[in-house]
Amino acid sequence: MVLVRIRDLAGGAFWQLLGIETMENDDGEVVLTVTVTEKLLQFYGKVHGGVIATLVDVAAAVALNQQLGADRGASTVEMKVNYLRPVEKGTLYAKGEAINLGRTLAVGNASVWDDQNRKIAYGIATYYVYDMKK
Repeated sequence: MVLVRIRDLAGGAFWQLLGIETMENDDGEVVLTVTVTEKLLQFYGKVHGGVIATLVDVAAAVALNQQLGADRGASTVEMKVNYLRPVEKGTLYAKGEAINLGRTLAVGNASVWDDQNRKIAYGIATYYVYDMKK
């Protein structure tokens, strides 16, 4: 059921707009990828910070969703991103981790790296956990 929800998220319009795709690494963890295109660059030719922040948010949320179960959801309430280096081309990868899952709040983090395995950004986010309405 969790994989179905991740597939549902991946089918969303915003994910499609940014070109976010999912893959599984050798450890069975979900890794998100985005191929850098001209549409994702800011004025100075670097990937826009909003794209990177979105990857942090979505990767952490995916990690949390793997533990939430089908009857609960989570929405971002706060996020902090440290941008470590600019990137201009190639593929970006992001993997999240569930840090704490409480009754009403959850915390996750995520790292973003490039296709040369250089860390691009790191972030941590807090999510409001709620019961899904059917």
